[in-house]
Order: sequence, then structure tokens, then C-alpha cells
Amino acid sequence: MSLYLEHITQRFGQTLALNDIDLEIRNGEFLAILGPSGCGKTTLLRAIGGFAKPTEGKIRMDDVIYSGNGKMVPVEQRDLGMVFQSFALWPNMTVRQHVEFPMKSPKQKHLTEAQKKEAVDAAIENMGLKPYEDRYPGELSGGQRQRVSLARAIVGKPSILLMDEPLSALDAELKISMRRVIQDVHRMTGATIIYVTHDQSEALAMADRILKNGKIEQVGTPEEIYLHPQTEFAASFVSKCNFVRGQWNDSYFKVMDQSLIYDGPEVAQAFKNHGLFPVRPEQFHIVKEGKGIPATVTNRQYSGREIHYSLKCGEDTFTVYAGSREQYEPGEQVKLVYQAS
Repeated sequence: MSLYLEHITQRFGQTLALNDIDLEIRNGEFLAILGPSGCGKTTLLRAIGGFAKPTEGKIRMDDVIYSGNGKMVPVEQRDLGMVFQSFALWPNMTVRQHVEFPMKSPKQKHLTEAQKKEAVDAAIENMGLKPYEDRYPGELSGGQRQRVSLARAIVGKPSILLMDEPLSALDAELKISMRRVIQDVHRMTGATIIYVTHDQSEALAMADRILKNGKIEQVGTPEEIYLHPQTEFAASFVSKCNFVRGQWNDSYFKVMDQSLIYDGPEVAQAFKNHGLFPVRPEQFHIVKEGKGIPATVTNRQYSGREIHYSLKCGEDTFTVYAGSREQYEPGEQVKLVYQAS
């Protein structure tokens, strides 16, 4: 079953939080809603979950209307599970009691007690929580608490899983581990996942498609948004992007004050309108001599497999990722050569 958002608008007084969202979320899809704070990500998730009534528009699961046309289906009657940023665990309940809780819902009354126990056992086992099932939240690590939250969300086998910045409270190493767990949950359950995050790396690593911003800046696969951004915001928010200034002539771009010509047949019209050419950090190659944009190295950061350079090019500062053996010092005069992916 697909979830349809039809002209969803959300206002809070004079503030427009969601602006005419029109989107189909396909069955079994992993959709990441990516954007900075205040762009409407969580508001959209709350509208889908039934925690907030949209000011305008309709939300439906195939032909079943969840919100709109004078109808508002309560949260508990929607076929979905929720994973919160704060874990939302009760301190007086054990791991098993947390996972058992959704099975007490009227939605699960068709199951026998044996079937409910089997579902709880499976969720605990799949999340690696069997050794901890009698512990309380205060006796668990951050990663274990998040696994409890995931087990509780999937035990009832909902069609849709809503995840509101579920990894933001975890440290960097644990985030990477939990990404794999969430991907495993997606493959295991086949549920549609709608995942809210401000972390570009999370969205790029896990999602099938990415929704940029509450007004839909761009929707596409991670590869499409990274390699073919449609707006300056999409290009700059999803990882680093350098904007070279110059003039366009059809699909050809002449770099400002240089005789350099770049071929950009797939560059979006939004960049052409502003006389810009988007270049990802790995698409620039630093050379000491040759035909390229003159630049001055201002900073270098070693990160193992590569070095991240900051370079001053006229009034602009560009970021370039180079191999760990490509050594340049701050103050060194170099050239930047564009190499298309």
C-alpha cells in the first residue's frame, strides 16, 4: 500500500510550516526527510502519524483517508509504529514489558496469546536484546535503549515506521552501528520507513529517496540528489559543494576571468540562472602547475584516506578532497582542475 500526501499545508498562526506538500510514498520504501532545523520535517511526520491535523490537504493510505475531508483517524488506529529521538521509554518497565505493550492494543486482538508471545520473542531476538529482556532502561546503554524503541515499534508489524531523528542522541561510532540495524529492520519487516534527519550522511547512507525540506526542495535517490542537485540549497545542504562563478552558453560554462570551459549538460537550470557551476569537493584536482583556477591553500585537515583542503579563489573559498599522498601546505599557490565524475 502506498501513502499519499495531497496538498498538505500546515500553519501555526502566521507561520507556514508546510507548504502544499504533494507526494507519493511507495510501499516498502525508505524515505528520508532531510533538512535543517525549522524546515518542517517533524511537523510533516506528526501530520502523517496523526499527532497533528493538517490545516489543508489530505493524507490517505491507498483509498483509506487518514486526514482530510472532515476526517481525522486517531493515532492508535493508524497502521504505523513510531521511533522517537528521546527513546520514550518508561523507567519502571523492563525491556520485555516495553515490547509487549503494543500487543495490548485493540489492533492486535485477533492474535492469540501464543502468537503475541511469539511476536514479542522475535522482536527481542531480532534486536539482540535477549540477554537484557529483564533489565530496566536505566540499566541499558544508549544503543540498547534505541534497540528497545525499535523492537517496540516493529513488534506489531506496522505497514509504516516513522522515525524522528532516532540517532541524534548517540555518539558517532554508535550512530554508524545503528544505521546498519535500521537497514536490517527495513529489510526484515518490509515496512515503509519515513525517516526524519538533519544529518546528510544518514540520509545518503540509508534512504531509497530523499525529500529535501518541508516545501519539497528536491525528491530523488541519494545518488540523484548528490550528483544532480536541482537547487543551490540541495547542493550545499547534502554534503559540501563549491559554486564556481561564470557565464553559461547552452550546456557550456565559462569560468569567470579565466579561459576555462566546463561542459555541464546535466546541470540544473537554477544554477544557470545565477551563473554558477556546482562542483563537489572530489571533482576538483589540485595541481601545482597547469590549466586551472588559481587558488591559495588556506587550511588542510588529515582524515586518514584523504586530506580535506580549504582554498581561497578570489572572493570564494572552495573545499577539495585529495588523496592522502597529495601534500600541499597552507599558503601554497596551486591550480584547481575540474574533473567530471
